[in-house]
Amino acid sequence: MKTNKGFSLIELIIVIGIIGIVATIGVYSYQGYVANANLRSAARDLASYMNTMKQNAVSKQDTTFTIDFDKTANTYTMNGTTVQTKSLAPPEQRQGGTYIFSLPGGGTTYTLTFLARGTLSPSTGSIILKNNRTSTATITFNITGKTYVTFNIQ
Repeated sequence: MKTNKGFSLIELIIVIGIIGIVATIGVYSYQGYVANANLRSAARDLASYMNTMKQNAVSKQDTTFTIDFDKTANTYTMNGTTVQTKSLAPPEQRQGGTYIFSLPGGGTTYTLTFLARGTLSPSTGSIILKNNRTSTATITFNITGKTYVTFNIQ
């Protein structure tokens, strides 16, 4: 008697179905990873810029350094000797959708001024960034210019 070697059609369909299920789960997990990585990156960039502005205020005491936040436009502008605008794309325009969720005082605009010796005016506050997965990054600052970032990843 001859034996048949190979896979049956049912076996192939089952394997393709399993691969499809695993791929669907993997794509969803990857999208979540990208969204949270974008949030972490944006928060760390902002904290880094705040530290840079503090260092500039210490080294150039005759110049005022500020960061102006605009929640509506989802941007922050750093000025001093040069002006740069950094934009956090709104959720519908960027995978991961990192955006400014909350500013100190609850308004739509906020200005953080770095004074001589690296101190801040206003003296304390928190800026909250959020993404489309409701993960948050809280950037907390105090009068001495210290900046702390905490994450609540969903």
